[in-house]
Amino acid sequence: MYGCNMAVWTEDLKAVGGFDERYQGWGCEDNDLAVRLINAGIYRKEGRYATDVLHLWHQEAARSRANHHRRLLQTVVETGATCAAKGLDQYTGRHGEIFPQP
Repeated sequence: MYGCNMAVWTEDLKAVGGFDERYQGWGCEDNDLAVRLINAGIYRKEGRYATDVLHLWHQEAARSRANHHRRLLQTVVETGATCAAKGLDQYTGRHGEIFPQP
């Protein structure tokens, strides 16, 4: 699963605390989010060929922390974690306040 082709309902993203900001640089942040969604019982829906994908060119991020990122991801897989260790809660105190409802 790659984040460049991923969409998530807001409520589902809030339920798992969003992306984990411990991932800095290249690697595994998309996988971490996907694993936590699955651990929370939220599964993907096939959307292939349902829309266009546009990718903005950018410099490739440094891979110097790739091994550290793989270890973080392995911990999420092994523990069945459903919430980001350093995610939305650091800004809101609880899931969802960062997305005020009209």
